[in-house]
Amino acid sequence: MSVTRDDLKKLLLAAGIKQDVVKGIEPDVPLTQQGVDSVDYPSLLETIKERLGVEIANEDACSLKTLSDFEKYLNKKK
Repeated sequence: MSVTRDDLKKLLLAAGIKQDVVKGIEPDVPLTQQGVDSVDYPSLLETIKERLGVEIANEDACSLKTLSDFEKYLNKKK
C-alpha cells in the first residue's frame, strides 16, 4: 500500500491544520508558503508516526518541504 496525496491531506487535517489550508495545498510548493507553519510540523510528524507507524528523524524532517516530498519519503519507508 502506498501513501497518496489524499492520504497526506487527511493526515494534515488530523494534525490540526485548518481545512481551508489543506484544501488549497499544491503538492510541489513548500508547505510553509501555503499556511502550514513550523509549529504545525511536529504535530504532523507525530500524526504520521501514530497513523502510519513511521518515525521521521529530525535530519530527514528538515528536508521534507512539500507534500510531494512527504509522499516520496513515506513511500520509500513503507
